[in-house]
Amino acid sequence: MLSAAASDPRRAALGQWYTAAPVARLAIAALGELGAGTSVLDPTCGDGAFLAAAAAAGARRLVGVDIDADAAASARARVPGAEILVRDALGGPAAALAARGGRRGFDVVIGNPPYVRAGAVDPAVKRARAEVLAADWPGFPRDEIDALARLADVAASCLLRALRVCAPGGRLALVVSTALLDADAAAPLWRAVERVARVRALITAPGERWFDAAAVNSMIVVADRRGDGDGGARSAPQLIRLTAPTAVAAEARGLAALAAHADVRAGGDDPAAWGAALRAPAAWFAWRAAAGDAVVPLAALAEVRRGLTTGANRVFYVKRAEATALGLEPAYLAPVVRSPFNGSPASIAVAPDESPVVALALPPDRAVLRRAPRLAAWFARHAEAAERTSVRRRDPWWSLPAHPARLFLAKAYGPRFVQRLADVPMLADQRVYALVPRAGIAVDVLAAALNALPTALALESLGRASMGYGVVEHTVADALALPVLDVRRASARQRTALRAALGAMARRPVEHVRLEHARADRERLDRAAMALAPGGEMRVEMWRALLASVALRDRYLLPAV
Repeated sequence: MLSAAASDPRRAALGQWYTAAPVARLAIAALGELGAGTSVLDPTCGDGAFLAAAAAAGARRLVGVDIDADAAASARARVPGAEILVRDALGGPAAALAARGGRRGFDVVIGNPPYVRAGAVDPAVKRARAEVLAADWPGFPRDEIDALARLADVAASCLLRALRVCAPGGRLALVVSTALLDADAAAPLWRAVERVARVRALITAPGERWFDAAAVNSMIVVADRRGDGDGGARSAPQLIRLTAPTAVAAEARGLAALAAHADVRAGGDDPAAWGAALRAPAAWFAWRAAAGDAVVPLAALAEVRRGLTTGANRVFYVKRAEATALGLEPAYLAPVVRSPFNGSPASIAVAPDESPVVALALPPDRAVLRRAPRLAAWFARHAEAAERTSVRRRDPWWSLPAHPARLFLAKAYGPRFVQRLADVPMLADQRVYALVPRAGIAVDVLAAALNALPTALALESLGRASMGYGVVEHTVADALALPVLDVRRASARQRTALRAALGAMARRPVEHVRLEHARADRERLDRAAMALAPGGEMRVEMWRALLASVALRDRYLLPAV
């Protein structure tokens, strides 16, 4: 059943996803013991779930804040002894709020900050939020503050405000989206956090969804506010993946006790690596260790090029039938490989006439318009597109940077993993990356390896969750670093086996992984690819891990998938 936030537009706009009691208890459990004299703040208290959990753990000095008067009333009723304030936790000076916890701030800050995507926040609100954060942390670089307010979801600002009102040496446990680990503002956010706090743990429940109605993967951030003069070692948090139900793990007290209910991994001191290390199934790490130097970054095997960002698709992408009716010069009409993520299942092989649209791909030679008068007339009719920012950067504006290729890596993944191989060179749309194999590497052999199980598990394990709706995606930098089988090691017999296995399945639709894994032609391709590295005996375990991981996010996949 959807929560009230899913059916109430106002609550959805505020990012109100109320927290189940076991999740709130788990956050308190991660902090260890709370004494009666411990001052506790929930700066976005909602209906009071975290304050109730803190009270049950023994705390008596409880303060809650919420922007919604109705939510505040619910919290008062739920936790009668708490002081509940109706205000914006991100409004006004932090010192006034911190003083309610004691001379230097609160001993403990807990809660579930609102999740509102940065793109849904009014720019004026973002600018105001930047001013608040700059006042909270005057020593932080202003460009990083601005980047956080502009690019990160609201929870990032709440995290920094929570640290500001936490006393030096105090503790914090907040439920936030895992997108904070790998979204656009991840680097400045965690640099900022590192300056004033030490992240002790990141906690997830891979087998459960903490918020049924929200298309968000959640984690609990557990941190200590650094004390005065504490500029010590960087954070190296424990990455705690619960193996027991949240309600069971919530009965533990302290991070050490939680280990009995979890798969605990070392996070290292680089926040850029925490996301993948937290999400990836154990089978990925086991196979990666076994495969050793038979796996290399994709950049070693191919150039990775961004797809087309036309800036005006309605001008530069034309339906084939319309292009024919208009008599647009065919020499400058290029077939386009678009993302297999949306729409009906796609095959690996793609023919040039498969796409319903063609791109208008003219070289940056102004004389070409004299040789293509119908295209010249088309661009004249759509001259207003030249004023768009992304179009205006091109000179001339009507010339797309066209780089045809035959092999393409998808940028985002739902429940299918397919890397397309074109019969002839085609252009890549912005949702796919064009791959140009390095000298001596056969494009079809590389395509076979990229469509096999090890690459699918790598994409699933290392992908970013910032897109939402249960999707994983990869930036160009991610694609360049993607660990793939080194096809340069393949013998002539192995190359033949890879080509044959790919050819046997290339023109059928690639299905949902829960159907795909049982197909004989899929097993043939996997075995041919995995023969290039040690660890082939792990195939069944790797498929099991891939299926489980996709199943966890499958319920939030976009309807079109």
